[in-house]
Amino acid sequence: MFTFLSPELAYALILACAMIWFFAGHAMDGIMGTIGFGVFGNMIVMATGQALGMILVDMAGLPLNSMQVLVAASLLGAFGALLLLALLKQIFLRI
Repeated sequence: MFTFLSPELAYALILACAMIWFFAGHAMDGIMGTIGFGVFGNMIVMATGQALGMILVDMAGLPLNSMQVLVAASLLGAFGALLLLALLKQIFLRI
């Protein structure tokens, strides 16, 4: 998917995504409070969800060359994974 990137651009992309994940994880920690997983936990969950969302969109056959598809897959995957794991956490804590 990103094989056309030079190593410098790939590292810059990873660093930019990590900064965005950190700030989003910090924001979600403030919003979710004890329901969440902490700053770094939210960061890891959203990063994994973003990767899974992009992989699922690629497997579905949608073109990943448009920015709208990339952003939609990333956001839905990241926040969907965070929502799903937060719901599962609450369900298992009540049992």
